[in-house]
Amino acid sequence: MGLRAVVELVLICAVLFNLGETEAQSPYELQVNTGSVVTSIDDDKFLCVTLDWWPAAKCNYGQCPWGEAGLPYLDLKNPLLHETMKALHPLTVRAGGTLANLVVYDIGQLIPGEECKPFTMNGSALYNFTGGCLTMQRWDELNEFFIKAEVQVAFGINNLYGRSKEKADHNVTGPWDPRNTYDLIKYTRDKGYPVFAWECGNELLGYAIEKVINPYLYAEDVMKLDAIVDELYKDSPTKPLVIAPDSIYFINQTELPDFLQAAGAGRVDVVTNHYYNLGGGDLSPDQLIANILDPSYPNDLEKIYQALQDVMKKHPASETWVGEAGGIYNSGRHGVSDAFIMAFWYMDQLGTASYYNNKVFCRQSYIGGNYGLLDRTTFLPNPDYYGALLWRQLMGKGVLDVDVGGDSNIRAYAHCQRHHQSGVTLLVLNYSNSTSYDLTVKIPGSAEATRRPRLEYHMSAPNGNISGQVVALNDEPLLITPSGQVPTLSPVEKDPSTPVTLKPFNYAYVVFRDVHAPACATP
Repeated sequence: MGLRAVVELVLICAVLFNLGETEAQSPYELQVNTGSVVTSIDDDKFLCVTLDWWPAAKCNYGQCPWGEAGLPYLDLKNPLLHETMKALHPLTVRAGGTLANLVVYDIGQLIPGEECKPFTMNGSALYNFTGGCLTMQRWDELNEFFIKAEVQVAFGINNLYGRSKEKADHNVTGPWDPRNTYDLIKYTRDKGYPVFAWECGNELLGYAIEKVINPYLYAEDVMKLDAIVDELYKDSPTKPLVIAPDSIYFINQTELPDFLQAAGAGRVDVVTNHYYNLGGGDLSPDQLIANILDPSYPNDLEKIYQALQDVMKKHPASETWVGEAGGIYNSGRHGVSDAFIMAFWYMDQLGTASYYNNKVFCRQSYIGGNYGLLDRTTFLPNPDYYGALLWRQLMGKGVLDVDVGGDSNIRAYAHCQRHHQSGVTLLVLNYSNSTSYDLTVKIPGSAEATRRPRLEYHMSAPNGNISGQVVALNDEPLLITPSGQVPTLSPVEKDPSTPVTLKPFNYAYVVFRDVHAPACATP
């Protein structure tokens, strides 16, 4: 048995048998370094969610968790869908996914062999589906919803249009026909729809799903997309971003640097990568929870983030995004990725991704699968929705360094407070199931004597049910109001001279007001 397997077994046992133990109390010290920022994010676009194309027939491991949540089927008039998304404003929505490669847009003259017809399940077909159609009526409906929800949209285009859809043809050899994409982008421009980025397909470079395009041919595809955007938006005050490759990056992978070199400077505005580091939805809930709590998993992902930034040093004109991340691949796992415990992956990844200079983090998904921020049938928020809402309200653009000491049970991130130059927001997570920490937070150079009470937002699982779909803020369960509104997220005020008490399996956002951090002095 390998070391990781031993660690995972120990963690599973800890989760199963120690939840009821008496809490231990431990003093601990954190230091937030505020002399300068590590990096900066655009806090108006960093928080991102995905909408996918999967139909109800998408199934994994005997479960079919998509229902009517896919882009062609989603009930856009559901008031909770609108209310919850608008509450996250400003928000980025990435509309795409695996089947985006197949979708035909019902506009212009379609080439022979490409028909705009609904998805049909076919186990022998590429991605197990044939068809895929976006009518302009549906595109109008989607954009009407996006405008009302006040979101900005990144849209994944059909990079296999005009190419073989045979599953056996793993290596794509023919050219991409961009005419269908051209017609859609022109229509979108003429309508003034809020698409601020166009993505060149989904997971077709490097570690690809069923179809792979070599880096040099894929660079030709991106250059075609960039030329379309340049032409159609030449008279516009702003030009949409060109995004690629929307793939999974591994350390020392050669396809990404080869592609960027071949595409040339200025062609790729954003380099996107996908992360599902916890395993598949076929794993048991106990195993997946153990993976979430195992520090080697986020530590390994940090190494990948760092390796990617090393690659990007040679391509400074491009920024990096986490273009899709759901933790658990193949639609997630009920009782884990839609439950309270998932915050110890999601909140941690928001902090880690921003620290490693990713300008956007797109959570898979907003609704659909077992990893949605909303329940796909009731449209009620799952626990991670409220964690994301607190991030939106409290975490600003300046990313600060936090010295967390050597205890692997504590992970912490700090940003300048959103819209308040004088404040600092700390996100801190307690991975222990039995130890409560009294955290002394040091902020060198802060105005200790003049600080107002700090604001604390403690998130916990009611009755200790970490696999449940309810979260409590400062011990009060968060529920949609009787009038269908997102509840107000109110903090408790604490004397800044006292420690922050963080209970087992809790996480908290803590706002230190009026500390006048030098790194946060610039708007």
